[in-house]
Amino acid sequence: MTHARFDRLRPRVLRTAAVAALSTALLAGGGTLPAHAAPADGADRPSAATRPVAQAKVPQAELRTRLAGATDAVGAEAARKAEAQAKARTATGDGGARAAGEDARMRPFIIGGSQTTVGAAPWMVQLAYFNQGTGEGYFCGGSLVAADKVLTAAHCVDGLDWRVHGVALTGATGLYDSAAGTLAGVHRVWKHPKYRAATAQNDIAVVTLDRPVKQKWLRLAATGDSALYKPGTSATAYGWGLTSGRADGQMAAKLRKVSLPMVADGTCDRAMRNVLGRDYFVAGQMVCAGKPASGADRGTTSTCNGDSGGPLVVGGKIAGVVSWGVEGCTAKGAYPVFAKVSSYVAAAQARIDDTDLSYDGRADLLGRTSANKLYQMNSRGRSLAGRSTGAAGWQSVSWGLQVDLDRDGEQDLLYRNSRDGKLYRNYRDRAGRYTTMQVSSVGGGWKSYAVPGDLSGDGWPDLVALDASGNAYLYPGKGNGHFHAKKKVVSAAWKGAKLFGRGDLTNDGKADLLVRDKAGTVWLYRGTGKASAPFAGRIKARSNWKFTALVGNGDMTGDGIADVLARESNGKLWLYPGTGKASSSLFGTRVSLGSGFNQYNLLF
Repeated sequence: MTHARFDRLRPRVLRTAAVAALSTALLAGGGTLPAHAAPADGADRPSAATRPVAQAKVPQAELRTRLAGATDAVGAEAARKAEAQAKARTATGDGGARAAGEDARMRPFIIGGSQTTVGAAPWMVQLAYFNQGTGEGYFCGGSLVAADKVLTAAHCVDGLDWRVHGVALTGATGLYDSAAGTLAGVHRVWKHPKYRAATAQNDIAVVTLDRPVKQKWLRLAATGDSALYKPGTSATAYGWGLTSGRADGQMAAKLRKVSLPMVADGTCDRAMRNVLGRDYFVAGQMVCAGKPASGADRGTTSTCNGDSGGPLVVGGKIAGVVSWGVEGCTAKGAYPVFAKVSSYVAAAQARIDDTDLSYDGRADLLGRTSANKLYQMNSRGRSLAGRSTGAAGWQSVSWGLQVDLDRDGEQDLLYRNSRDGKLYRNYRDRAGRYTTMQVSSVGGGWKSYAVPGDLSGDGWPDLVALDASGNAYLYPGKGNGHFHAKKKVVSAAWKGAKLFGRGDLTNDGKADLLVRDKAGTVWLYRGTGKASAPFAGRIKARSNWKFTALVGNGDMTGDGIADVLARESNGKLWLYPGTGKASSSLFGTRVSLGSGFNQYNLLF
């Protein structure tokens, strides 16, 4: 395997060599959608005429064609390379006996280890790419981190139009076994903006599928999960990559796994510098696991070509993403190298949680007029697009919030019905139908609500509710629209306050909460990711915020940091872009989104 932009470093992918130089990956966007439908006056379900349009999906026949093309192209390229290398070695007189690992150049496999099943690793994803026009084929692994999100390596998506030529296969133990698994298209790709192909730095990416899949997903290592990286800690890598470092090595027909002990940064740095002749390892961005390779297949356990993008799992979390290693994967003294996930959780989690109404990775706005019509206004980053056609039937809604309670990639609407005082959730079910359910686990009489995200650290969005006495309660989410029993997290300190905000405001990968007190002061409560104490000490973010509406739907600018919208009494709407700084500089210079927003008596 080769990669056009690596000299001695080799990413752990399998791809054909048809394209020598590749441009940056396409960041695909979504189209404008009509607004969600609300329950009609006295009804529990929206009318068919006002349901939103579903995200477009690639037809199954096209996905099967892409998978078949990738299968043939990758297989043919591997055979071609094996033949070429065998001829070269015969010509030099070594008869092809030398192990490929002795050629110490940087490359992305699993050598050694054992066969496993997707039942034991349901989050494993096969990413296959085939460009019929160029004949280029490409294979990578990945991990489901939400129902429609796959964590993989940046070099797996770099310069490739996965939306047009890619396919994801989940639920299959066998390589390319679409009959046993589920095929999905690719809707959008994000790679780390500071990815460097020549040095494999910041080698992490998130692929958004064009539909949710039902397999179990894994959580990412958090910023504070240093114990996962302690040298000697047992980790497990998974993949379908080459099972031999020799030129005639073949990809695994069935999913494989290998146990690898975590390695100290200094140990890895010295070893890889000795093998490669220069310093490629970057502590903090990369991590090693395993034992020094023996110089041949025998005695080596490692990831290899074709395993790129797959996970290194420690304690039920993704601690690393298969990134690079030496060519042949068995060079004496070498280790496999992974992108260190805890260092990238803030950037990656923002893309994992970027669900929005228009499927473009930016949070959008909903507004209800006095005529009881709901309009959708899509974010363009630092402005709003023209509003959609109004959806009728929202007169009985007194409060609303956009959330994705089951993390299926589709926005739910959580709202309170003023007629019965109960909370409801409007969502798309497994059959693609929009339906409404009562959220019976949470009452509708609270003074303020917010769903900042996962505050308890279990991966599911949680709800915070405020009572008239200023007590705040955490309702941990179950991931199905309901919540576990409430737990008091603040005692009589937030009386008359408003709760708002969604997502990571401080760029640490954890959801945060904003609280505006009676005096108009906005306080930032940093999330800890722990249910026992979900908030750290408060930080004063703003004073005199006596706005008539505050909306915190998440990242509206598309930079991965949560933002806030605020409306003045004169109807002007302002965007306060998040900076990621946990201080009075929490927001940057505000941006005007226009006037006339007093026509909406409900913004969310």
